Formats: sequence, structure tokens, C-alpha cells
Amino acid sequence: MGKYQFTESWLLEASRHEVWNLIKDFEQLRCWQGVSFQRLQEGTSKNGIGDKYRMNMRTKLWYTISLDFVVTEKQEETLICLEAYGDLSGQGVFRLQESGAYTRLHYNWQVHTNKPWMQRWEPLLRPLFIWNHNRVMGEAVRGISNQLGARLV
Repeated sequence: MGKYQFTESWLLEASRHEVWNLIKDFEQLRCWQGVSFQRLQEGTSKNGIGDKYRMNMRTKLWYTISLDFVVTEKQEETLICLEAYGDLSGQGVFRLQESGAYTRLHYNWQVHTNKPWMQRWEPLLRPLFIWNHNRVMGEAVRGISNQLGARLV
């Protein structure tokens, strides 16, 4: 089973409040090309903990990824933690840190593949899976930057 750990960190010329207001509700992330989110269930807390989403992603290669995730922790304007399952399973953590006119958006994603073909071919295709992840996440942050009208530093 292919296990992956990705750590991303981007600096946006925007306030933490602006970045938070865009990413706190995944359904409003319409700026991520090839990726859609659908809220499946609202959690019992008003701050979004327990909310369940489905994410469908058209990758830069020949395959698609579909997974569901639950928001397991959320701290206003600083932290979102996710538990994912489906084609990929694992945990994701978004952290926001403000420094003057900039916000650092830090993301950690620890997952393993569940699609049988991905597991079978993982030893050979691992470099392509990593390349693909990097391209998809690059589009995500460029989309966030564009939607906010904020410079990506």
C-alpha cells in the first residue's frame, strides 16, 4: 500500500482573515480547477467540526480521485484538520499564520492509496503520483491567490 506524506507551505499577500474566509467552507472553493466539493452532512457543532464532504478530482494524469472527508478539528482562522477515506485515506492539516500583510498557508497531507491499480503499480508510478500531487496543489494555491486577488510570494 503506497504511503505518502506531503508538506506544502505558501505565502499569500492577504490577511489571515481573507484566506480563512475562503477556505473554511470547502464548497466555496470554486477556484481549484478540476476539483469539486459537495457537503454530504453537517456536523453537530456550529463551527464546522463533523461536517462531511465529498471531493472529486480530475488529476493532471489519466485518472480521477474521489474521497470523502470529515472535519475533525477547526480553530477559527488558524487550523482545519481532516480525516479522509475513499480512493485515498489519511489525515490533512491546514494551518494559517499571519505575518504583517502576509499569511502563510501550511498544509500537511498523510495518505495511503486505496485504488487497487494504484497499489499494484505504486512502486513504478510513485514518482508520477508525486508529480501529479504537486501540480494539483500548485493549481489549488494559484486558484486561491487569484480568487483573493492576492499575490503569491
